[in-house]
Amino acid sequence: MEEKVNHPKHYNNYDIETIDMMVSIWGKERVSDWCIITAYKYRMRVGLKDNIEQDLAKEQWYLNKAKELRNNI
Repeated sequence: MEEKVNHPKHYNNYDIETIDMMVSIWGKERVSDWCIITAYKYRMRVGLKDNIEQDLAKEQWYLNKAKELRNNI
């Protein structure tokens, strides 16, 4: 079964994961803000796509990533 929350295949097509590329380009603070906005997006569309649990898990992943980035600024 393909990983769809923590490290989806479509975010790992390069030598570095997409979110790590974003951090190297825009910095931890801006990517942390983006993660919070993305978490909000997942929360607002819960139940509108095919898998509620997956959307909630993605929301939590982005919130955790935002916290991780903020703690390492």
